[in-house]
Amino acid sequence: MCRLRKQNGQSVMIFILMILILGGIIALAFDMGRAYLQKADMQSAADSAALAGARELPYTSQAAATALDYAARNGFTNGQDNVTITTYPHSEHANWYVVEIAKPAQHLLAPLIGRFTTPVSVYAVAEFNTYVPLDISGGGAYGANGVMTLSMFGPYGYYSYGDALSPRWLNNGSVNPDYKPNGYDFMVNVPSDYYTINGTNMMRVEVFDPDTWNNGGTDAYPGVRIDEIRSAPPSPHPQPSNVLNTTVYSLYAPDNTPNDFTDDVLVAQAVYGPQNGSLTDMKWVTPDGFEFPISEYGTGNYRLNMTATDGSSENGFNLRAGPPGGAFNPDNGTSVTANGALPINFNNSGTVTVNLGYVDALAAGQNMHINKFDTDVGAKYIQYACDSLGGTWAGTLSSDGAWREDIVQIPEAYSGGNWSATYYAGLQDTSVWTMWFEGAVEGMPGFVRLVK
Repeated sequence: MCRLRKQNGQSVMIFILMILILGGIIALAFDMGRAYLQKADMQSAADSAALAGARELPYTSQAAATALDYAARNGFTNGQDNVTITTYPHSEHANWYVVEIAKPAQHLLAPLIGRFTTPVSVYAVAEFNTYVPLDISGGGAYGANGVMTLSMFGPYGYYSYGDALSPRWLNNGSVNPDYKPNGYDFMVNVPSDYYTINGTNMMRVEVFDPDTWNNGGTDAYPGVRIDEIRSAPPSPHPQPSNVLNTTVYSLYAPDNTPNDFTDDVLVAQAVYGPQNGSLTDMKWVTPDGFEFPISEYGTGNYRLNMTATDGSSENGFNLRAGPPGGAFNPDNGTSVTANGALPINFNNSGTVTVNLGYVDALAAGQNMHINKFDTDVGAKYIQYACDSLGGTWAGTLSSDGAWREDIVQIPEAYSGGNWSATYYAGLQDTSVWTMWFEGAVEGMPGFVRLVK
């Protein structure tokens, strides 16, 4: 009997011990799961903070303030609730920004077994890359139409027609991952000595052929028309209310935040659609409100945004700025560049040396990236050159409906220079070009992305 009681007692003890062990495992699993969820939230906050901070580079004090602000917006404030946030520029890459967040996870059940907290920390790194302001003139004279002009398809156009960023859908009707709902941006630079050069403070911004309407045909034709009238892909692809595009032109005043469009001040806005017809076809047009005294808004970079809201056709156009009245003077001090992406169309077959843009000396030793979309119609070759460096670099052509990237390693001794691409293409070859380098330049627009 005593032996039986002893065995029963041992069984009870074993059972109780197993319950305690099982309870401890459940407590640990429950609290570690909570810690895992907290870490996921912390990582999301760190990613957001690093991207926001990198966007302010090379202004490191502003980068730190912005990173801390974005971390707080996502639930983690430095110095509160045992949160510690560390932000700093990367020691080896001046265009990288680092955010570290640490906060111990408080346990609810694990204290029953003596475990009160678990240390949790995350790490995020984002980089700022500088856009090269892309020259819109295509090697020709500023303010005059040449072999190449700018172009933009409507949101219902074929993705494979050469404009990767404007169509909302791919040819098969699925969502276009490259779609930019806010269209294309161009920078109209007005120098500080504009009055000295021109003897006036008045300026006008002109658009050549702002409509999508052709006289006497549906395709671009040298010297006669620069639009291409195209139907949308067949159903089930969404259909436009009108094949001809409706395009919104918005002009914004200069400011000190080239990467933040939310605070931009609108100067004027104009809409061109099928109702304009031949009134603006193949003409230089000054939209309402696009002529004004620069004393009202100042000098610097005015942003001209173009967004197509309807249509499936290609709107060929050109841009220029300068004093009103008389013949256009290309030496009036202004210039127009594409911000981030340059959409072009060839209105004749031929070779063009595209003046891509000036690349700052801060790009020395860095990689420069040149992306081309759909360089396929009659295209034969691409060759890059820089006026401050000897030699050339062979580029690669992209195929129909595809991107192709060229990477050029810029020498360590580079002191800055103007880059160009000699490019042969055929009539109606539409393509999009982007160009950027791995670095941050004061006051220059660019984009950020996570590195780690």
